[in-house]
Amino acid sequence: MGSLRLLKWTATLLLLASACKQPAATVTPEKETRPHRAKEGKGREAKASSEDGKGDEKSDDAPQKYTVPFAWETSKAEPLALTRAFLKESFEDNKTYMEHGPKFFSAFADAELPRATVVTCSDSRVQPQAWDETSENDDYTVRNFGNTLTGDEGSIEYGVEHLNTPLLLIIGHTGCGAVKAASGDTSKLSKAMQAQLKGLQIPKATGAKNENQAWAQGVIANVHNQVNLALKKYGKRVQSGSLTVIGAVFDFRDDLGQGAGKFMIVDVNGNGESERMEAFMAAVNEGPQAGKNGKKSGKREALAPEEAIRSLEQVKGIITREVASASNDSANAGHVD
Repeated sequence: MGSLRLLKWTATLLLLASACKQPAATVTPEKETRPHRAKEGKGREAKASSEDGKGDEKSDDAPQKYTVPFAWETSKAEPLALTRAFLKESFEDNKTYMEHGPKFFSAFADAELPRATVVTCSDSRVQPQAWDETSENDDYTVRNFGNTLTGDEGSIEYGVEHLNTPLLLIIGHTGCGAVKAASGDTSKLSKAMQAQLKGLQIPKATGAKNENQAWAQGVIANVHNQVNLALKKYGKRVQSGSLTVIGAVFDFRDDLGQGAGKFMIVDVNGNGESERMEAFMAAVNEGPQAGKNGKKSGKREALAPEEAIRSLEQVKGIITREVASASNDSANAGHVD
């Protein structure tokens, strides 16, 4: 008996030592114990029931439940520590955001009235404050890998046709990983990523001085392609004047040489010529004061509406028209500034 007791104690100590070696942050599945029920019928009947999917579900098919993880570590390489830090900051940021007060949220609590359907990349470096500091109830945003229309057609259609946004804004960005991937060999990527990248057709760069410029050219080319796809689908709305499709690039790397963080328009309803873009930007920023060249020329008096229209009409590709003043029932009446 003495030898048997010694053997049992040794086995117990070995099990305890093995358990102590497990890392504290390990996340393990928590399986629920369920009573086993015998299948009805025997032999072929039971087998047929299982094959038809009418039998009891296997325990392996049940949803997995895992232990709730927690970590005090502050290592930048420790996943649980990074998760904890992100969530802690999220709670703090949300508490600050709530200080806007009930009046702020009541302005859009019961109605969604965005002015723009925005299609942009999922890249974490691309955030709405780069072009809209007050995006609440203003930007109906659809994000995916490479800011493609084919990636989220239903969501984009909802913004354009159900929320009736007057603007479809497609935003690419310099340093886009999707554009770079689509420009090379995609055969080694997962099937899901390959499917997503099918919506990007990137031509070979021409005349680029370096790799970054060639990359930026690919980004712009992708924006033009996405605008063209949008025009094919929503052309009737564009023709009627109820929708404008604009392509833009957010350049946080300054690859285009106009300053880090620059947000620039590169395509308006399929037009990308520099002269037209300058004229369009002048019309947006200066209104009736925009000259026929679409450029600022110092201090000048505001033109009368009819003079401004005639002036802008001199610029190739710019069409102007009178628009009735908006009522309080207009789509952007609920926008929070």
